[in-house]
Amino acid sequence: MSATIMKTLTKEKYTFPCERWLDTNEDDNEVVREMSFCSAVIKYRVTVCTGTIGGSGTDASVFLNLIGGQGDTGDRELVNCKNNVNKFEKGNLDEFIIEAVNIGQVHRVRIGHDGKGGGCGWFLDKVIVREEGQAEAHAVEFPCNRWLDRNEDDGQIVRELVPFSEGQRLYNVNYHIAVKTGNIPGGSSDSNVFVKLYGEKGDTSKMMLLVSANNLGNYFETGRVDIFTVETFDIGQINRLMIGHTNEGMRAGWFLDSVQIMVPVHGRHYMFPSHRWLCKDEADGKTEVEIYPSEILDMEQLINYEITVVTGDVTFAGTNAKVFVQMYGDKGKTEIITLESRSNNYERNTTEIFKIEAKDVGKVFKIRIGHDGSGIGSGWFLETVDVKHLIMALVPKEKKKDDKKKKKKKKKDEEDEDEEGGEEMREVVLTYHFPCSRWLATGEEDGELVVELLPEEAEELEVNTYEVCVFTGDMLGAGTDANVFINIYGENGDTGERYLKNSDNLNKFERGQEDVFTVTAIDLGPLKKLRIRHDNTQSYSSWYLDRVEIVDTKDDTTYYFPCNRWLAVDEDDGQIARELVPVDEAFMWKDDDEEGTGATLGLEQKCNVSKPAYVLVEGRDKRSLCLSIYLSAVKNAGVDENKEGLMY
Repeated sequence: MSATIMKTLTKEKYTFPCERWLDTNEDDNEVVREMSFCSAVIKYRVTVCTGTIGGSGTDASVFLNLIGGQGDTGDRELVNCKNNVNKFEKGNLDEFIIEAVNIGQVHRVRIGHDGKGGGCGWFLDKVIVREEGQAEAHAVEFPCNRWLDRNEDDGQIVRELVPFSEGQRLYNVNYHIAVKTGNIPGGSSDSNVFVKLYGEKGDTSKMMLLVSANNLGNYFETGRVDIFTVETFDIGQINRLMIGHTNEGMRAGWFLDSVQIMVPVHGRHYMFPSHRWLCKDEADGKTEVEIYPSEILDMEQLINYEITVVTGDVTFAGTNAKVFVQMYGDKGKTEIITLESRSNNYERNTTEIFKIEAKDVGKVFKIRIGHDGSGIGSGWFLETVDVKHLIMALVPKEKKKDDKKKKKKKKKDEEDEDEEGGEEMREVVLTYHFPCSRWLATGEEDGELVVELLPEEAEELEVNTYEVCVFTGDMLGAGTDANVFINIYGENGDTGERYLKNSDNLNKFERGQEDVFTVTAIDLGPLKKLRIRHDNTQSYSSWYLDRVEIVDTKDDTTYYFPCNRWLAVDEDDGQIARELVPVDEAFMWKDDDEEGTGATLGLEQKCNVSKPAYVLVEGRDKRSLCLSIYLSAVKNAGVDENKEGLMY
């Protein structure tokens, strides 16, 4: 058998000889052949290593695509195993032969399964690829060590693997694909949908959209948006996409309204209008279509981080609570990021690896990690955290393979060596290691559920303890039963929002009471402000906050943050959160002649104000009178009452 292709413009003919069976019962039992006009057809020996943890094996149909510098093999179903009858069993090393036109050096492996069958979930350890006949030393290893399971990890059943390297998950780009089905009768589809992206740096393979990120259950229902995340190599700016379906199921026809693609690491948001049928019995009868972006919008650009969390090997070390992390660097801080997946995370003596997209904070100088305390036995023993991301750096140039075969050096050889030597800019993985080895549990150590960690060998910063003294006003109804939270800001970042849980008093935030709390954090430097709030969750939530005093125990400095206002939805301005700035101690004094505990600002010293200062009064009914006294005193002192920083 052979195949002939004719170029209609020039009438040139190309013949591709085969003379092989395409039959599961003949030859090598393969039903796919690659034929070449001029290039050699070679064999790749592929070893698929299934993991050894419980439930690792799968009975689903597995496919593989080898991607090289000169093309790819396309998806090949792995049917004919050379060494095992039962394929992909727990702990198996299954060998397959992939025959294809030479694709050059294999630099990626795309592997997955069809998700069919009761126990289709699969834990893939790694894939090893080498050309048939080459020594095993030339084999390329593609580690995975992850689930391909709708109910585990990130729910994906197809993965692209890169050769063994640090931070292997950092090299792929996430494409978030939002598919909107038209809101017209009969517009939904039961068929499987696929997509292929075309970019300036290359094209993806055809990818099935099988597991949504927003977990809506039945996909492609009328008027709904399904969001899928596809992880593949960086194809650069997207030029177009192909989208279609397999035309399977009772209601295969589909009305596609639009597609949006978000690529955070590029800072790009693509809009693809469609508003057409993909149906054999509607419009032009097509079930797939190529569409082009109508608009490319800018969005916040993010980078890939790989976060590795190790739970300790001590009794009851694991937790079912929700774990979160926040990273601080010299360019700012990330949002609070929840570290979770579909697997049962944070079991004793386990390592969890999460890939997240977040703001580039530059050089990371601390992280804050903790959990919400939810669930039974939420206490957690955290061993270590590693944070990795890619940076551009100067690295030594890789030597060519034939360097060892160089003859005696001549002038020309020396020049060549100079050209090949030196350094070049390349992407490398930067790793920060954060030791912890402590409990985050209410019944252990200091009872804290949140901890701040410094990277190993950090010298500039150190852990500090802040004594937070909260003074509740002495008036009717001033106390609160709500939960109170505080965030302290300094020159070196902030503490993040901390729950003021353990006071030196049994009942916190009672009328006329001082409550003292301890907050441990990486040294903030001079304090700039604080934000304090309550959650308004109790019957008696309204709170009159007199002031907050914070003692920096490292240098024994006290900061005074006057408030003297309500935090209540039905009092004052209805706010339950306040931002307070510190004032000098000289402005704080207690009027022994007046009732109550309200701190008062000495008006006679107002002319020397260099920081924001407050007039503090006992009770809201005295505001008008106090404001008049304040303005009169400021005027007599020769200070402009409208000057920025003088606040009532």
